[in-house]
Amino acid sequence: MAKVLYFSYDGILDSLGQSQIVPYVSAISAAGHSLTIVSYEKVERTKEQIRFMEIKLQKIEVNWVRLEFRSGKFCAIKRLISGALLIRKLCRNLQPDFLHLRGFVPTVIFQLSRSRLPFLYDFRGFALGEWVDIGKINPSSLLYRALNRLDQKAVKSSSGLVVLEECAKHLLNDTYDVPNVPLKVIRTCTDLKRYTKQKNVRNKKSRALRFVFLGGARFPYRPDLALMLIEKLIEHGVDCNIDFINEGDRGIIEKANDLTNISKEKIRILGCDHSEIPDILATYDCGIVMVESSYWRRVCSPTKMGEYLAGGLPVISLEGIDAIDDLAERTACVATVSPEELQGHFQEGRAQKILSFIKSIGITQKCKILAKDEFDLEIASNLYVELYSEMEVRI
Repeated sequence: MAKVLYFSYDGILDSLGQSQIVPYVSAISAAGHSLTIVSYEKVERTKEQIRFMEIKLQKIEVNWVRLEFRSGKFCAIKRLISGALLIRKLCRNLQPDFLHLRGFVPTVIFQLSRSRLPFLYDFRGFALGEWVDIGKINPSSLLYRALNRLDQKAVKSSSGLVVLEECAKHLLNDTYDVPNVPLKVIRTCTDLKRYTKQKNVRNKKSRALRFVFLGGARFPYRPDLALMLIEKLIEHGVDCNIDFINEGDRGIIEKANDLTNISKEKIRILGCDHSEIPDILATYDCGIVMVESSYWRRVCSPTKMGEYLAGGLPVISLEGIDAIDDLAERTACVATVSPEELQGHFQEGRAQKILSFIKSIGITQKCKILAKDEFDLEIASNLYVELYSEMEVRI
């Protein structure tokens, strides 16, 4: 079995780390592979949180090495340097068979370390292109050209690749010189075993509809469009409210709400622990996904899709994300809206159509079945284990 160094820029103690990293490494470790995780953890994390995770990882026989994550441009440079030095040291001391690089930034840091080992490029999204889309980096700049060169080199020299959706695989082949190596499509999935609580349907016909917006609210996420949806429904006589489950974007959400006429009692901004999400989602009627689309972002795989569906919630999403548009076309569990109709006027009967979608007979069970068929964490875990085995044979 392989000895692997798993490198993530996302913290294991973050919600994403707990939902997407820990379950996967648990399955990979259970298959017999030896794992050491390197992750950047926010300095605000408590000793109790760290110790709890240490014990959890020890039980699944996974080692954990932490780097500090502090905000700020100067700290970003320090993160790159400290990461490159640590990866170089661990590659020399541990002598892993290969590295599992989760995303663009770890891949850049690995190349800066000057280490010469096989690696799995867990590509995730087209980060560099998305940074251009949001104005984070100038495509004419020297920095962009340097990062693009590193990204192109990483794909070409990888020993294995992972993308999130089938459409992302096509875009990868159109954009990069993709080598003949094992390549898996592994979308962001959800641990369905955690979603055991029955959805609350008491007095559903008479009570207000409850919408939920889970996760980040910073661009490219659009809480403003979610609020516009609620405003449009209220204007057309639908009794409804919305909760934002969000750790640190309260100011952004409140600013977005200032652009609407929704009364304050219709909106809440809540915080919750990752472990509480399944039970909390069971109290809602519909999940909202509002991600601004772009040439690069249209192939993304929003984490909250699987979580909503596992909780039995139908989903209303902004159109323009290929995988979500596909689900809207072929299932009864997802509906899409356009930015134009949210920022303009609903056509006659549109609000009633949305209401009928949310209240359709058997919708909860249909959503859970879809989650089981296409978003089950076990599917993704098996694909990772299969990929590790394929790489091990080749290396």
